[in-house]
Amino acid sequence: MTFEKELRQALTEQAGVRSFLVAHDDRVVFEHYRSDLGPETLHDVNSVTKTVVGLAVGAALHEGLLPPLDTPVGQILPQMREHDLDRRVKRITLRHLLTMTSGFEWDQSVVDECVLGPCEQFSREESRLRFILRRPIAQPGMRFEYDSHAVQLLSQVIESVSGRTLECYARDALFAPLGISAGEWISDEDGHTFGGRGLMLRTRDMIDLGLLMMHRGVWRGARIIDEAFIDEAISVQSDGGPPMDDAQYGYLCWIDPRYVFAAGHGGQFIFIARRELIVAAVASEIHPPTEHVRRLFEQFVLDHMDSFR
Repeated sequence: MTFEKELRQALTEQAGVRSFLVAHDDRVVFEHYRSDLGPETLHDVNSVTKTVVGLAVGAALHEGLLPPLDTPVGQILPQMREHDLDRRVKRITLRHLLTMTSGFEWDQSVVDECVLGPCEQFSREESRLRFILRRPIAQPGMRFEYDSHAVQLLSQVIESVSGRTLECYARDALFAPLGISAGEWISDEDGHTFGGRGLMLRTRDMIDLGLLMMHRGVWRGARIIDEAFIDEAISVQSDGGPPMDDAQYGYLCWIDPRYVFAAGHGGQFIFIARRELIVAAVASEIHPPTEHVRRLFEQFVLDHMDSFR
């Protein structure tokens, strides 16, 4: 039995895997969907959304909408210029947000309704932005802390400089050039696009986003994101930490010694192995999914790509 057949059998036996696609040298060479799903099925990619936000930041930099990454976020968001904010909050830069080193304290294992979607707490008592900015904070840039709340600041940054919500900006600057007709992307209680999760994509859309990263910001001859930004994004910016204890971190994406990946709760992944010219995308409903899905990619694809040619 070939590795391709073994992989298909393993995926069929694992009911939690919704789809698994592999592209090599820009061509899809393996495609698997659970029997009740198909190529046009939209998947909630959860925290893969964060990596898409990082790409949107790169597109905005390429268009000249954003200042350099070491610019304090408070210089872009007027809402952050409150006199009673901790002085360390005013030192948070775009780079700190991209690398999850803003300094805010947050236990990523605590998943409440306010992380997952619009929240009545913020409608009644305080704004989401005020909550994010008033959390306990250490010195920015000193340590990695996976923080879904902090990514929401980048959503508001994009909105501030483009005059459009993050969803609208990403559709115009990122999805349209790639031919992606993205599904729903949820907004918070004030209408700001969620940065930490909430985007719906087809698995082939995930492949195309991975190919854009593989080709360092160029899509079919057109530059969408600067090469230097992609190179930094997929290079180690910090040692990382939970929820991926065995991976380092770039700009809103994870880094294994052999590949770069976007990861979302439940087993949503985009894998980019530049040396092997491989991009893979997985949508799942596996809990806990991380080691299992990554092991499938490494064992059946990365180590045996010749079986798919």
